[in-house]
Amino acid sequence: MRSGLEQARDKQFGVFTSWQVLCEYTRVEMRTLIDQGEWVRVFRGVFREATTPPTAQLRVEAARLSIGIPSLAAGYGTAAELHGFALPTTHTTHVFGPQESRTGRLVVHRDRVDPTDLELIQGTVTTNAVRTAVDVARTSPRPDALATLNTALCHGISRTALIAEVNRHRRRRGFQQAAELIELADS
Repeated sequence: MRSGLEQARDKQFGVFTSWQVLCEYTRVEMRTLIDQGEWVRVFRGVFREATTPPTAQLRVEAARLSIGIPSLAAGYGTAAELHGFALPTTHTTHVFGPQESRTGRLVVHRDRVDPTDLELIQGTVTTNAVRTAVDVARTSPRPDALATLNTALCHGISRTALIAEVNRHRRRRGFQQAAELIELADS
C-alpha cells in the first residue's frame, strides 16, 4: 500500500475511501486490487484490506466515512459488541446518524440520543452500557435480549439502572419486552 493511503488507513481504524485511493492509485489499479480480493468493500465508497478484520470500530468508522459526516455514534447491537455484551454474531452495523437509512449491512437510526447517553470506547463514540442493554432488550429477539441483559448485569450494571433506563423508553417499540426481560434477567 502506498504511503499516503497507508497513513489515511491508520488514522481511520483500517478503512479508506475511494477518494483517498484515487489520490494514490489510478482507477485501473484500484479496480485490480478489488477484483483480486486484496481490498474489500465495507460500505459504499469505503474499503478495507482483506487481511484487516471487520471489527465494530472499523465498521462504525466506515459508516461515518460512507455517510460523509464528521461523527456518529454506535448503537444497538454494534454498541453491545463494543461493550463486550453477549450477542449473536452479526455483521449489521447500527449507528445513530442525521438521516435514517437501511441497507443489508448498515442501519442508520435517527433516534434521539442525549449526550449523557454516550461514551468513548476504544476511540469510538457509542451509547453507554445501560442505554445499549435496554436498546438491545427492546429490539432483539427475546433469547438474544436476555443474554445481553445477563451479560450487562455480570459487567456490573445494576438492575436499578436498567429499570430507570427502560422507563425512559416507555412509549417506544419493545418497551414491554425490555421491562419483562429485566425482571427475568439473572434470576
